[in-house]
Amino acid sequence: MAALLAATGCSGTKSESSSPSPNANSPVSGDNGNDKKEDPNITIKYWVDPRFQFVKGMEDRTKEFGDFEQIQAKAFMDRHPNVKVEVEVISWEDLPKKIPAAIAGKTAPDVLRDYLGRTGQYAYQGVLEDLKTLLPKEELDDYIPSYLEMYTLNGQLHALPAYAWTSALVVNREVWKRAGKQELLPTNDNPYWTWEQFDKAVRAVADKGKIFPMGLQVSQSQGDNGLLGFLWGFGAKLFKDGDYSKTALNSPEAVKALEYMIKLNDDGLLQPSAASATGNDIGTLFETNRLGMYGGNLGIWTAIENAKKEGKTQGEFDLGIYNYPHAEGVKNGLPVGPTGFAVFKQKDEYKRKMVVEFLQFLNSTEYQKVYAINSTQYPVKKSAGIPLEGDPNYAVVQKMINEQGVADMGLTHPKYAEIRVLLQPEIQAVLLKSKTPEQALADYEKSVNKLLAK
Repeated sequence: MAALLAATGCSGTKSESSSPSPNANSPVSGDNGNDKKEDPNITIKYWVDPRFQFVKGMEDRTKEFGDFEQIQAKAFMDRHPNVKVEVEVISWEDLPKKIPAAIAGKTAPDVLRDYLGRTGQYAYQGVLEDLKTLLPKEELDDYIPSYLEMYTLNGQLHALPAYAWTSALVVNREVWKRAGKQELLPTNDNPYWTWEQFDKAVRAVADKGKIFPMGLQVSQSQGDNGLLGFLWGFGAKLFKDGDYSKTALNSPEAVKALEYMIKLNDDGLLQPSAASATGNDIGTLFETNRLGMYGGNLGIWTAIENAKKEGKTQGEFDLGIYNYPHAEGVKNGLPVGPTGFAVFKQKDEYKRKMVVEFLQFLNSTEYQKVYAINSTQYPVKKSAGIPLEGDPNYAVVQKMINEQGVADMGLTHPKYAEIRVLLQPEIQAVLLKSKTPEQALADYEKSVNKLLAK
């Protein structure tokens, strides 16, 4: 895993454009020279996460989530007039619920763009096509092998990776600049700090009811990266040494982490209503310069720029990305998570052929560059090169991955989706003081191990 991002950084050639140009070789060219009049009419349902907005070079046409995907759909339909592509954007909150419900109701989409932690679970249900048997060898050879390995479950390539994130602490240094305390923060050259340094830094800028130094998303499973990063910083582990037969989280290190989390909350250093605040609540606080930092990835830079265009921001921003603080002797790696395209099983052979063609169209080299640049993430095809070359924050993330490695979230475990939702309720109970850290961790261990034993 540590090698896969490094491999991204040394493959291909530098991109010279931020969006596909409408020429004959571009994925938005609209060439329909290969169409046959006798081809049957088909509909491809394409569901996506709310990722792309104000795409560079297309800002006026991509103001809303889904606009970019509609442009892609039209380009593909121009090539194939017998194909209708229906795009639907699924909110982050609904992604863990709507897809399983659609699978159960036999109304799943044909193509889904989503996170590996979810698509992997659909693979274990046996409802996805094995893309290894459907894609040409030259196409697969263009992918960085480590990503294909991550996406190969039970010997089948269950989805095609598109781009990948790495999560750490995103800090608005402007909050500390205003207080004249910027020297308390880590730097790009040394993006690490201890819990003692962190504590001093957050207390230096806290302003009761006005400035909240840190955000932790506790109310939704979408925030597990931040919670785990916090726990890892004290030396706790979700799983130990690749042993997925039981969780290792119930530990003295995790107790210390939760005790400190309680103290931060009691002292007003976390966002208001920390146990129930949503990701949107935390994002709004950050956009309005009332929150100092929260767990996220390089995509937050794009999110802030988009929020500025919509007039949602207040004040100035000077963003940096650092590792979660660590206890003495603890080396805490970063979580890494790719997003990809999954194809649900098809009954009609011709439709399967067209869905796979649509998949290759969506994940072409030019679109890979667009995805990487506009999500501020990492491309997964060698031919996409290094679209983010020269970005100092990209370099910081690469440094942390190279030096600290990656943390084990159990992403591709068959029970990942079920395990993922068990942590937040226990931490909510801790912050609400209905359980002690020891009780919450013991209950979590019991629930997880029960699932793992099935």
